[in-house]
Amino acid sequence: MKIFGKRKNKSEEQIAASQKDVYQNLKAFKYQLARLKALDASAFANYQVDKDPISGKISQLDRQEIIYKSIQSGIEEARALKEEYGDMDLYNLAKALGLQVDLVSKSDPMDFIYFGLFETPNKIMLFKDNIGKAQALLTKSKVKLFSHSFDDIVLAHEIFHYIEEIKPDLYSNTKKIDLWSLGKFYTHTSTLIAPGEISGMAFCRELLELETDPNILDYVFLAAFNFDMATQMYENLIAYE
Repeated sequence: MKIFGKRKNKSEEQIAASQKDVYQNLKAFKYQLARLKALDASAFANYQVDKDPISGKISQLDRQEIIYKSIQSGIEEARALKEEYGDMDLYNLAKALGLQVDLVSKSDPMDFIYFGLFETPNKIMLFKDNIGKAQALLTKSKVKLFSHSFDDIVLAHEIFHYIEEIKPDLYSNTKKIDLWSLGKFYTHTSTLIAPGEISGMAFCRELLELETDPNILDYVFLAAFNFDMATQMYENLIAYE
């Protein structure tokens, strides 16, 4: 999982100003958060589909399939893990899967802002300082979203990306969209980013038995660094209400 808004060439001062901005807008943040909390999984999934780089090539029929099958795939993978490993805590589960989990202080503010990242073949990084800023924002707002920590939710999401890596037959790896063709002789197809993100969140919710959709963390994480960008994300998501 990485922050779902890209910010490049931002100075430390600019980032600090953005963080100050959100604390000056706590009332708006809490209002937006409450509305987003009421959204169902399909709203977040539609948002992910529209963010995909090839969203313009996705038909309505494909969209419906992508959303349904991606969610189901994530749920099935979570259930399979729970059946095999029971209620093992996530860090021990990661270890049992052969994953190395590194706690990193923060990502480079001049680049992407990461909260979690899977690197092939078996490494997951959790960016503690960045996650802590999002947790601090909820604490300041006196809002509790989950019984699990943000660390657990981010780790669960990245574990799914590891499963994607080792299971090439997963739906998120096999679903392709036609981009262009040369008559009957050749059709150029492409995989998508959206199915993996949709599946990853469904996996996370099922594995941790979350009452609140973990997709909402996209907004919280972004708000912790730039409230204006988070508000734009909120407005985009509410359109699927």
